[in-house]
Amino acid sequence: MSLPPRNPTAFYTRFKQSMMIDYDAWRDGTPYDLAALKGVTPEERDLLVDEICERSSLDWRDVEALRELGTEKAIKRVGKAAQKQTDGAGIEAFMDDIEKQGWTEEIETRFIEKLERAASMTGALDRLYEIAEAHPTPAVMKQLMRNARISSDETVRYSMGAFLLELTGHVDTRYTFDTNIRPHLLDLNSDDYKTYKAAVAWLENKVANPKK
Repeated sequence: MSLPPRNPTAFYTRFKQSMMIDYDAWRDGTPYDLAALKGVTPEERDLLVDEICERSSLDWRDVEALRELGTEKAIKRVGKAAQKQTDGAGIEAFMDDIEKQGWTEEIETRFIEKLERAASMTGALDRLYEIAEAHPTPAVMKQLMRNARISSDETVRYSMGAFLLELTGHVDTRYTFDTNIRPHLLDLNSDDYKTYKAAVAWLENKVANPKK
């Protein structure tokens, strides 16, 4: 761990304070104070990059900070997160690769792998849906349906099913509480095989007949 600067600037101190995330900041999704980075010295910039890059797993705030710090080491660390992490930070970093490379076969393959490993409560699902909405290719749609059918995470099954309905125009939002829709989505996690199969067939029929 690098030693802090002997006489830190107010900008450095301000940014370091913003990195201390309490429960309220975590709950509200409060980012680090990125504006403070514009005033740090080159030495402080390098120290912050070293500190964040040493973390075994990045938070989405870390990804934003490394983008803003912008050194070669920072950008490489974001790229590593894009390759290795499947949580919110990993997807946030992966979006950089999409922007730089465009939607290629390699990018699609990597995206489908991330979709397959999607888990709830990681901050990743909304970002994944944002990418899928922009690139609803047959392969992406197939993986979304696969997740709705067999994900080991019950929350992901429900969420993926609801997102497919939103993507195909059957609901305005995946957060729908429509009493004609919700029971079928809940049945994607039914312990009764016939009930589960009926829910899957219902969803597949909806997706095969989009309203938009």
